[in-house]
Amino acid sequence: IPSAQARIDIVPQKIIIENRERGGEFTILNLIDQESTFRISLLNFEQNQDGVYKKLDTPLNPAFDPDKIVRFTPKQFTLPPGGKQKIRLSLRKPAELPPGEYRFHVKAMQFAQKDDLKRDPNAKSVQLVMNTGITIPVIVRHGETSVSAKLGNPKIVPATQTETKKPELHMPVNREGNASAIGMLQVFWQPTGEQPRRIGRITNLNVFTDIASRNIKLPLTEAPQGSGTLRIRFLNKDGRIYDEISVE
Repeated sequence: IPSAQARIDIVPQKIIIENRERGGEFTILNLIDQESTFRISLLNFEQNQDGVYKKLDTPLNPAFDPDKIVRFTPKQFTLPPGGKQKIRLSLRKPAELPPGEYRFHVKAMQFAQKDDLKRDPNAKSVQLVMNTGITIPVIVRHGETSVSAKLGNPKIVPATQTETKKPELHMPVNREGNASAIGMLQVFWQPTGEQPRRIGRITNLNVFTDIASRNIKLPLTEAPQGSGTLRIRFLNKDGRIYDEISVE
């Protein structure tokens, strides 16, 4: 059992660098009661239709190699208990970069402290604390970009048939264009003669440019029963609606 619980956070949880911007900022938070050292690094991930990420050994797009383009200031630092550090991300785009959207991930690694590895003289085992990391996506838009999204046919799956043991909404979210569809999915149920109530949502739904469609499995607080209207909507990060459907 670890002698201290390593905890770290990044704000914001996603960075979007628009066409004319040359960088961005994020903040690392040390959420434990001891001094910690952190290091910033780059990773490349590919998203599949179920929203699962696969780590790549090469850039997601060969035209945009973040190892050659992106710089962090600072890249390694030490924070006191409860401390925070603002990180500046700068990038230099290649001169002939084609219009479109490019993505990589930032990883903040929190290293275990030397005094986190201790032996209890009354125990037969060693307490082991591992390095802890957190990763967020960085999206870079260059030139003209556009995106639209459509909701596919929804299906309500009963709790007896799901791994979460809760009723779930299963449906595809389809994307078109050369940019990612990013936003929030909301599900409302309105029994006949009653006010609508929200029964599910995904606050951070990403359909990246790697895929044209993403399969959603959303646990619900209740299964719609009887007569009424099921309303589902997908909003972008500015609150505008990508698409909305209603099922009686």
